[in-house]
Amino acid sequence: MQIGVENLTAAARPFAHTYRPEEVELEEEAARLVADAAVEGSATRKGEQVRLRGTIKTEVELLCDRCAAPQRAPLAVEFDTSFIPQEVEAVKAENVELQAEDLILSAYEGDAVDLDELVREQILLALLSRHLCREDCKGLCQKCGANLNDEHCSCEQGEVDPRWAALADLKNREQ
Repeated sequence: MQIGVENLTAAARPFAHTYRPEEVELEEEAARLVADAAVEGSATRKGEQVRLRGTIKTEVELLCDRCAAPQRAPLAVEFDTSFIPQEVEAVKAENVELQAEDLILSAYEGDAVDLDELVREQILLALLSRHLCREDCKGLCQKCGANLNDEHCSCEQGEVDPRWAALADLKNREQ
């Protein structure tokens, strides 16, 4: 969805759009959208700067980092982002030193702000860097790959990786 800049003023102009899961490509192996992403918000303009505020509500499927089991979770994201024209951004890029206010600005090309990329970025930023299906997730067996949450494998667990053998010896000596 494109939000035209020329008709925006200091008065908030509402916008709303619903993205189907296949329209938002997260490019993340461990996460994908499983429900529509509803975006609602308002757009304002002050000079060349465009400000978008709003919320994104959807549902994602995340893979557990320990056992790789998929789990669905609701996701609600609030955003408040400012944009400046690409031409102005190019001039600012010539400055050697970035200012704090430069770090919160994004750039738009032409006469419209692309909401699609903003939605994708905000969803990715809202995802946890580490996701567990539950706090006490036991993960997968390192030898046979069995999900230790569902079954108990018969692999011998006593063997220590040779790279950690020195630490295991140290631990045994202290006991």
